[in-house]
Amino acid sequence: MRVLFSQRYLRAIESNALSIEIPQAARRKVWTQLSAFNAPMHIQRDPYDNWISRSSVLEETESDLLTENGWQRVPVTPYPDDTQYHEALRLLVLTGEGAYVFDTIEIASSYMDAAEKDALRQKVNQIFELHDCPWRMSDGEFFKLDADFVGARLAANAHDSLAANQFTGAANEYAKARQYLGTGDVREAIFFAGHSFESVMNVLTKLEHANGDRLIKELGAQGYFDDLPENVRAGFMDQVLRALPFLRNKLGGHGQGKDIVAIPPSYGDLAIQIAAAFHNFLITKHLERSPPPKSDSEPSMPAELTADDDIPF
Repeated sequence: MRVLFSQRYLRAIESNALSIEIPQAARRKVWTQLSAFNAPMHIQRDPYDNWISRSSVLEETESDLLTENGWQRVPVTPYPDDTQYHEALRLLVLTGEGAYVFDTIEIASSYMDAAEKDALRQKVNQIFELHDCPWRMSDGEFFKLDADFVGARLAANAHDSLAANQFTGAANEYAKARQYLGTGDVREAIFFAGHSFESVMNVLTKLEHANGDRLIKELGAQGYFDDLPENVRAGFMDQVLRALPFLRNKLGGHGQGKDIVAIPPSYGDLAIQIAAAFHNFLITKHLERSPPPKSDSEPSMPAELTADDDIPF
């Protein structure tokens, strides 16, 4: 299991640097969706015993919440006498701290097959967008949107594109960039945004140990920008694609110089949005050159999970 939302952002939450407000109407709709996706499961809890327990997505979610947070019971007051229909979990989603609501959704999603997981993600994101809640779910995890709606949607789409096209390293680095920005560490956010861009170029060029300038030149040498007029290509590489490496080298991580003490969050937003635009652009170019094979297989029906199944992330 991945580290849960409340643990990823623990320090920011405890220091009140991160506030999570979820409108009541959105909470009700989220619980309705979780209930709708509450598929039955059969679990062999003891690998040395053939006994199979009948369970469900929400039952396993509640159990994992207790284990991961060290709780004896779900922290809702008053605690319900009725344990049917996951009443304590329902009250947590409706009235509990926002971080634990995100924990609940992330855990439940991890027990679903790929199709159900994506359907839940889309539903939850639609709910939060409708109710102006600045959080979105991508690749099984929640992240906070920046103030600009277009840039926020661009960022979410970029992460999905990376994850869907096997750019795993870049996707992880991009997720770290958003996470650092959410906790107020702008410098590290810029660093990982730039690093994720370089990781995409590493994959495309097959150069493992090269800096941003070398990677951009290699993309040009391999013909990625041959659809531009020849007299424009050099300027495109120099003046457009080098923007993010410049931010990373001058503002991100280490070596930016002793004169810079604090970086305004807007520069972190800028780096993440530029990275998102570059990711989407390069993946589009990649798919033009190497389109994915067409699949003739029929859509699979949701299957019950057992303890031996790999949990999809």
